[in-house]
Amino acid sequence: MTGATRRPLIGVPAMWSAKVQGMRFAGAAVAVAVLASIDRAGGEPVALFPGSSESAADQLARLDGVVIPGGADIDPRRYGSEPDEHYWPADHPGQDDYEAALLQACLDSGIPTLAICRGMQLLNVVHGGTLLGHLEPGAIQHRGAEHPVACVPGTLLASVLGTDPVRTSSYHHQAVDRVGEGLRVAATSPDGVIEALEVPDAALLAVQWHPEDLAAESPSDHALFSWVVEAARTRLAPGPAHLQTNNLEVLSS
Repeated sequence: MTGATRRPLIGVPAMWSAKVQGMRFAGAAVAVAVLASIDRAGGEPVALFPGSSESAADQLARLDGVVIPGGADIDPRRYGSEPDEHYWPADHPGQDDYEAALLQACLDSGIPTLAICRGMQLLNVVHGGTLLGHLEPGAIQHRGAEHPVACVPGTLLASVLGTDPVRTSSYHHQAVDRVGEGLRVAATSPDGVIEALEVPDAALLAVQWHPEDLAAESPSDHALFSWVVEAARTRLAPGPAHLQTNNLEVLSS
């Protein structure tokens, strides 16, 4: 196949796990729902090894797009805090460093990127922002629940999802506190929790919810994966079309 016609390759960093069912030793896991959502949108998911000896930039050179999925908590010491009884660390001590380097390489290269939950929080931390260590249950449940999210008009996210509230599947106990430098808020929940971030003029969407949970039935969640796959496909095409990545509209408002 030519570069213009093959399925876009979408890299997904795996979570180094101390135990994976069916394996005798440690494994590297990626949620099947994330892989299936990329496949459903027309992309070919590629799991990325967090212990690779290759640089993030070299890994990206073979890819057309990236999805950074949810997972364990980010080490609070990265944003000037300390672990508490709610802290759920990654099994691999280098997971945060690996994904932070990958995320920065995505921004440097301009490769289309969708960051989910932990991925959005890491984006904020990489840009000097902070996180709330633990959300206490309130009027809106954020862990293991569905709730509406409203996109901010004029954002890239709003061009993909529209401005009417969308239903989201939420599973997190941390949240963005101080927004990192150079980021803009793209969506919030009714209780004011920041639900999406963007980097102006970058081909990147970062959402706090888990679009893979409902992507098979929810047009708005499927649209996020379609956006990253189609932006990657546009980047593959010859000529100047790849410069128009940020103008793609997947779901009309």
